[in-house]
Amino acid sequence: MSLRSLLQQLRKPAPARVRAFLGDTRGAAAVELAVITPVILSIFFGTAELAQGFAIDRKLTITARALSDLVGQATTISNADMTNIFTAANAIMTPYSASPLKARVTAVNIDGSGTATVGWADHSNWSVVGAPGAAVTIPAALRIPNTQIIWSEVQYGYTPPFAYYITGMLNLTEQFFARPRQSNTICRPEQSVTTCS
Repeated sequence: MSLRSLLQQLRKPAPARVRAFLGDTRGAAAVELAVITPVILSIFFGTAELAQGFAIDRKLTITARALSDLVGQATTISNADMTNIFTAANAIMTPYSASPLKARVTAVNIDGSGTATVGWADHSNWSVVGAPGAAVTIPAALRIPNTQIIWSEVQYGYTPPFAYYITGMLNLTEQFFARPRQSNTICRPEQSVTTCS
C-alpha cells in the first residue's frame, strides 16, 4: 500500500476504515499457511514415527517367536548354543539397531500339580526371571501337568526421533510360549537342577 492510498484511507471516517480493513484479504493465504503448516508437519512426522514404531514392534514379535522356536528344536542346549541363538535374535532386528534389545529365555517346568518353576533361564542384556527352581507365573491354559514350556520375552527401548520430547523412550515388549519339539524337556547341563537324561 502506497503512502498516498494510506492517507486516503485515514481521511475516511472510522467505520469506513474498519470496513476496509475487514474487507482486505491481502495476506490471508500467508496467515492460513502459517497456521496450518505446524499441523501438517506434525501429521507427517507423527505418521512416519508411528510406522517405524509398528515396524519395530513387528520385528519384536518375530524375535520372540524365533527365540522360542530355536530353543524348542533342541533336546540339549549349551552356553554356546544360547550365545548363537541370541546373536540370531539381534540379526532379526536389522535394519534397526539391536543395542536397545533385551531378551531372555526361560524353560518353565510344570509339575504334576500344575506348579510352574524355572528349569533353566538365560538372557541377553537383561536379567533372568528367576533362578532354577523359582516359582513363575504363566497363563493357566499353559500349565499342563508334567510338561515343560519355553517362554521367551523381548523388550526394546524405542526412542522416537521427533516425539521423544513428548513421549520419552517407549518400552515395547513381546513374549512367546512354545513346547519342546524333539523331547518332553530341553536340558541345559550348565544350569539344570536335575540330571540330564
